[in-house]
Amino acid sequence: MNILDTIDPTVVGERLAEARRARRLTQQQAAESLGVARTTITAIEQGVRRPRAAELLTLARLYGRQVGDLVRPIREQPGPSFIVQFRAARGPASVIPNEERDADSQRFEEFCRWYVELEDLVGSPLPRRYPDIYDTSDTSPERAAEDVATTERNRLGLGDGPIGDLWGILETDVGLRIFAMPMTSRKIAGMFLFSEDFGGCIAVNANHPEEKRRSTVAHEYAHFLTNDRYKPEITILSAYQRAPEGERFAEAFARNFLMPTAGLSRRYHALRRAKDKPITPADVLTLSHLYRVSFQTMIWRLEELKLLPSGAWNKFHSLGFKPNTARELLNLPASTPELSLLPLRYETLAAQSYMKGLLSEGQLARRLATDRVSALLRVRQLSEESQLSEDGEWYQAGLDLNAALVGDS
Repeated sequence: MNILDTIDPTVVGERLAEARRARRLTQQQAAESLGVARTTITAIEQGVRRPRAAELLTLARLYGRQVGDLVRPIREQPGPSFIVQFRAARGPASVIPNEERDADSQRFEEFCRWYVELEDLVGSPLPRRYPDIYDTSDTSPERAAEDVATTERNRLGLGDGPIGDLWGILETDVGLRIFAMPMTSRKIAGMFLFSEDFGGCIAVNANHPEEKRRSTVAHEYAHFLTNDRYKPEITILSAYQRAPEGERFAEAFARNFLMPTAGLSRRYHALRRAKDKPITPADVLTLSHLYRVSFQTMIWRLEELKLLPSGAWNKFHSLGFKPNTARELLNLPASTPELSLLPLRYETLAAQSYMKGLLSEGQLARRLATDRVSALLRVRQLSEESQLSEDGEWYQAGLDLNAALVGDS
């Protein structure tokens, strides 16, 4: 059976139209290459007329594509949509209006689907370096969280110090897909979903401060590490009066993962020894800046470790202490977002696909969530930061580490 008879002609037509536009050719030019009228190309691209095998071969050559790319089967719908799965998820997500939750769910799924499709186009799947699911059933959520956080930090080679590029580590060393999306509702902190097709996917609310985003992604990562991996999760701010065990575990994991007990305690005592005086709000601000968490989160963590007396945060809060103002007085720069929206790897795959003629300008702009001019500028920026090999693969520019940086070259 001819493969052209088994695939929807509308799909083939759309792909041919995208390939033609990517080559910046008109329908008339394509028609002249086939020796047919322009209306024939229009009919083919609209799916009204199936292209013949010889026509498809000619057009593939004209557009610089492989015939297989134009007639490849459509990826199967990977299970229920995110909207359906998040609606079915139990918990406080139900307090968010359906239209708000559904809009964010749909956008989240769109980015995940595009990410996988870009990997298919370039032939570069995201490696999955997933740990086995941790069994946390035999101990308290807080104790289990500390054990799992310590094990994960050791597995990832993080030691007990502050984490730098948290987003890059979880993407490259674990294989998670992470996006920073401006959520419709500010009540939503993050979303997590796992499927066999997409793998582990996390979205954090870009409307929240950077410190909150980092805490949220660690919280969602905790769900990925346990049996909650197969349960879609929407994290809502201040959602529980009495949190269930799964949420207690996730919150405790985030604290231990971002601010491990041994490392934080050591730095705290080093500060005290260096000044031989009690810890001040300025010291706590310095620690919070080092660990890239909020002042409030750091106070709570130090209270938890009994390094500060219980109720310290309530005292600061009642006095009207303003951490941001104090941070400016100490010349501590505000945290800048590490992840503006899209992972660098995702952007690079999109740029590669466009440079190879696999995406049109419009498709590139949609996948980069921007306008066409900005999308093309981003491709140029990425291509300047990297080099393109003869076979179309991108790699970082080489550097001779033995070369002199000053003087004779």
